[in-house]
Amino acid sequence: MQNEHAAFDQVPLVVYRCIQQGIDRRFEFVTPYVYSLLNLTSEQLIQDSKAFFCRIHPEDRNMFLRGWENHTNLPATIRLEYRMLGEGNRVIWVQENSVISQGSIENEIVCHGALIEMPHHQQIKEELQRWDRELQSLTDNLPDIVGRFDRKNRVMYLNRWWDSVEPFPPEKYLGKQLIELGISQKVADIFEEKIQSVCANGRSDSLEISHPTKQGLRNFEIRFCPEPKINGHISTVLLICRDVTDVRMAELAFRESDEKFRQLAEAVDSVFWIWDVDLQQIVYVSPAYKRHWGGDPQKLMSNPFDWLTIVFPEDQSKVENLFLKRIDVKCLDIEYRIVTRHDELRWVHNRTFPVKDSSGRIHRVIGLAQDVTERKKWEEERLRGAKLESLGLLAGGLAHDFNNLLTAILGQLSLAKFSLDSTNPLFNRISEAEHASLRAQDISRQLLTFSKGGAPVKKTVLLQEIIKENVQLVLSGSNVRPIFNIADDLWPVTIDAGQICQVIHNLVINARQAMEKGGECIIQAHNVKGDMVERSGFGPMALHDDEWIEIRFMDKGVGISKDNLEKIFDPYFTTKSTGSGLGLATSYSIVRNHGGVLAVNSTLGQGSTFSLFLPAIPIPKMAYEVPERRVKMGQGKILIMDDEIQIRKVLGEMVETCGYSYQTAKDGEEALRDFCEAWKVGSPFSAVILDLTVPGGLGGKEVLSRLLTIDPQVKAIVVSGYSNDPVLANYQEYGFKGRVAKPFNLVDLSVVLHSVLE
Repeated sequence: MQNEHAAFDQVPLVVYRCIQQGIDRRFEFVTPYVYSLLNLTSEQLIQDSKAFFCRIHPEDRNMFLRGWENHTNLPATIRLEYRMLGEGNRVIWVQENSVISQGSIENEIVCHGALIEMPHHQQIKEELQRWDRELQSLTDNLPDIVGRFDRKNRVMYLNRWWDSVEPFPPEKYLGKQLIELGISQKVADIFEEKIQSVCANGRSDSLEISHPTKQGLRNFEIRFCPEPKINGHISTVLLICRDVTDVRMAELAFRESDEKFRQLAEAVDSVFWIWDVDLQQIVYVSPAYKRHWGGDPQKLMSNPFDWLTIVFPEDQSKVENLFLKRIDVKCLDIEYRIVTRHDELRWVHNRTFPVKDSSGRIHRVIGLAQDVTERKKWEEERLRGAKLESLGLLAGGLAHDFNNLLTAILGQLSLAKFSLDSTNPLFNRISEAEHASLRAQDISRQLLTFSKGGAPVKKTVLLQEIIKENVQLVLSGSNVRPIFNIADDLWPVTIDAGQICQVIHNLVINARQAMEKGGECIIQAHNVKGDMVERSGFGPMALHDDEWIEIRFMDKGVGISKDNLEKIFDPYFTTKSTGSGLGLATSYSIVRNHGGVLAVNSTLGQGSTFSLFLPAIPIPKMAYEVPERRVKMGQGKILIMDDEIQIRKVLGEMVETCGYSYQTAKDGEEALRDFCEAWKVGSPFSAVILDLTVPGGLGGKEVLSRLLTIDPQVKAIVVSGYSNDPVLANYQEYGFKGRVAKPFNLVDLSVVLHSVLE
């Protein structure tokens, strides 16, 4: 026996045999290791039956005693964990495993067992407690509802419920059914069905419901998850319930915003696109890309630079370089041309706007491509007008001097012709010289159309015969045959007939030169309404009239290229080796000064159509104004003011030839003195002829305004070769009774004098 007991001496546990009765424990045997554990020898424990109980931690003594009570079925096994006090009251966790049997007397229990020290028990317990606290903190502070349900749909745990953001105490939920927590029977049935399904198949499930709360109707997303199996089956289900009301509202708002964006992007005519920097591709392009440009959105998604194929070839290199270098870096603003599926050349204004993410990195680029063709046409219109205006500054001065020379020449020729009999050999020579001077007048007229002083001197006329006469004159002797389609009821127009004849000449000459091998020049003229002029698509126009006439000049010639079509009305632009480049530019300026529109459509190799629109007067047919071509005689005294001595001299001789006396003045101050002196002595002038422009002095308009203060009935005739003011065209508005445009001859002057004085 001693040898058997000696076997336990080296084992790190306490093996014992004792009699247990209440707090008494009479040890009959105990191994020596008890000293290392409790600082008590085997002899001390055997001699003192209360020594072991006294070493049990006071807080664990009741638990220890309960462990030995009420064992009716003996023998039995007991397993206890409790604390004991070692040397220096050191707390020692021990585990006791004992087999008990009935003793020889009543209430006496015989125990055979062992005590094992658990050195890390406290550390493990504290760690478990820490985990419990962390888990509790996590579930208490989660925004989600977390719960546990058993197979009978009873609540085992809830951190909170629908209407509370505070932790839910166990007494309010433990062991209860869902319906007892205020859920409707319908929702409770759905929950319980999900719990049973998860328990049966072991797979997670989810659902989304709307449920009334104190904060109103809320949306909840609920997941049912199986917890780890125990003994081969699932006994509990974890419920995670999340309030997704704000998420759903945001999703709804996003869908509404997305729908509005889609409607806007699809409705506008501009092309809207989105570039993804990370993917390096276009992720969205609006329907206008296909609708207006004729591009293929599918190709664009797979090849982000497919759109370059519709860029006008001359612009492709510039556009491609700019986009490749700057699309991911900064804003881009560029204009270029595209060719639509109908082979129409259009201008596009493309802008990009980088979009940054929360870190400030550019992750997307938004682009907007607008069709600015009409704006470009308007800009070209203004540029063309600016060119004409610049040219007019030079042309006006030249025209003024040129007209003064022509006036002196024509005046002298008409005086010489007037003094000769028509049978005189010199009469025909002078007539030829006069005609040559009149042809030189066309050059002066062309120069005037570029200047502000070249305002048309208008009369209301019918154009039927004017069109035919001028077209036939230009095409006479050529291999081009005119075909007329002119409406009989063509409305009258108020025009400068000479200037419009010049336009007709230039357009017909252009058609004739386009058909070197001959052909037909078709001339159409008819009445149109203002909306038809707008729909014709000939550039930007501000139409202030409802009634127009349209004259078309159509040829089947070589046509005009797209590049040249944009410059066709520019001064000095020509494709002909012998052309001056002023014909179409002159025509354009004349039509503009008449408030009309001159436009062109052309296809290379097929021909061109020039369309001339002029504001019309929808009144019954009227007769042509046929001027009387003979010298009209009269009587009276005429005051002539002109800064050119040659003009004063020839005007004086012409006035005298018509039967009048005259007096000349070289400037406005001298004319005012002469007029006042004649007024004071009672011999006033019958009429005054005033040159509109006097360099460095008072011109005709300023002189007349002063003369009217002296004699409100003064009869003044304005004479001019050029003016920056529209006085010559609207002379009556400034107080003049008549006008004579330089150059003029004896007949022109006599008719005006006679009409003013008579």
